[in-house]
Amino acid sequence: MRNGVSAGSMKKSFKGKRPRKVPAGGRTVGRAASRTGSRRPLAARPGAGRRQRRSARTHRQSASGRISRAFAAKAAGSAAARWQREGAADGAAWRAAHPAGTAEELWPYAQRAWTEKAHGSLASASRAERKRLCRDGSAYAAGIRQGSGMEVPGELLPLKGTASAVVYAGADAQRLRAVLAELERLPLVEIVVVLGPDALPMQAELLSHPRIVTVGSPDGYASPHAARAAGARLTGADTVLFADGAEPCPARLLGLLLVEADAGADAVLSDRTAQEGTFDRRGGASWLREFLNVTLGKPGLRANAVGGVPFALSRRALDAIGPEALEMPARAQASLLASGLRVAVCDDVPFSGERDSPSSAADYHTAAWLDCLSARGARLGFPDHKRNRQAIGGGGDGSDDGRHPQL
Repeated sequence: MRNGVSAGSMKKSFKGKRPRKVPAGGRTVGRAASRTGSRRPLAARPGAGRRQRRSARTHRQSASGRISRAFAAKAAGSAAARWQREGAADGAAWRAAHPAGTAEELWPYAQRAWTEKAHGSLASASRAERKRLCRDGSAYAAGIRQGSGMEVPGELLPLKGTASAVVYAGADAQRLRAVLAELERLPLVEIVVVLGPDALPMQAELLSHPRIVTVGSPDGYASPHAARAAGARLTGADTVLFADGAEPCPARLLGLLLVEADAGADAVLSDRTAQEGTFDRRGGASWLREFLNVTLGKPGLRANAVGGVPFALSRRALDAIGPEALEMPARAQASLLASGLRVAVCDDVPFSGERDSPSSAADYHTAAWLDCLSARGARLGFPDHKRNRQAIGGGGDGSDDGRHPQL
C-alpha cells in the first residue's frame, strides 16, 4: 500500500478494462494513450500523408493562380497603356495632317491603323487573345481621342475582311433605332434592314443613313428567319452579322462575333444554352437543337444553333449552304455541320431571346434530319452494335433488306 491506496482497490479499478498495448518501442497506444495525449504523429495515420500532399498541392495551385492572374492583369494594363500612347501619337499626327478633318473621317483611319497594328498578333491568336485585342482597341481609340481631340464614333476591331449586318425590323420603331445605334458603331460596309409590313413607314427615315440598305415586302415574311434569309441574299461582305431588330446588343459584344468569324470560324453563335437553364427545364425546341448537334457529332455545341440571334456567318458558309437555308435554321445548322464547316460559340455574347414555337421547331428539325438521312444513310453513319441483323438477313452496319419486321 502506497499513499493510502490499497492493492485491492487498484485491482478493482482495472477490472473489466481492456489492457493497453505496448509496442516494441515501449510507448503506449490505444484509448489510454489518446487520453494522455500520446497520439501517433500525423504522418503515421492512414491516408494522412496523402491529405497533406493534396492540401499542399491545392495551396500551391491557388497561390500560382493568384500570381498568374496578377501578372495577367499587370500585363493587360501595361499593354493597354502602350496602345493608348500609340493611339495618342497617331491621333496627333492625323490631326496635324487633317486640321479640318471630321470624326467620320477619323474613324476609317483609326480602324485601318488598328487592324495593321493588330494583324501580326492575330495570325496565331487564341480566342482569349482576340478578346484582349478587342479591349486593346478601346485603349487605342482612347489614345486617338486624346491626340486628335475628337471622339472615335465606333468600335475599333482587328478585321482583315469586310463585314455587313442583316436586321429584321418589326413594328417597334424605337427599339429598331436602338439596335441601329449599336450597329452603326461597328465597322460595317452596309446594314441591310428587312422591313416587315408594319415597319414599311420607316423606310424614308432609314434611307437617310448612309450605310443602311432597306428591303421590304408588303405581304410580309413567313418568319423572322425568312426575312433574314432575304436580307442575306443582298450582302457581299466577307462576314455577315445577323442581329435582332427588337433587342439591342452592345456593339463591343457584337464585335466579338465579327472578330471570331474574321479569324476563321464559319459560324459564330451566341450562347443561348446558358440562359435556358438545366436540361430538364428547357423546352422541346431546345432539346431538338441539342439532339441535332449530338447526332451530327458536335455535342459541345449543346443547344446553340444558327438562327438564335445574334450570330455571324462567313462568306464561305453562306456560299456552302445558300442563304435560303436560313429560312429553316435547323436545316442550316445541319448543313453547316455535315459540310465540316467550323462552328464556334461565343460565350460572352448573350442570346437575344427570340424563340421558335415548338411546332415550327419540330418542322424545322424534321426537315433537317430528313436531309441528313438521305445523305448519310438511315442511321446517320452510326453502326448498330446491339442487334445481330445478319441473322435475319440485314447488314452488319445496321441496314435491313426490308423483308423482315424491325426488331
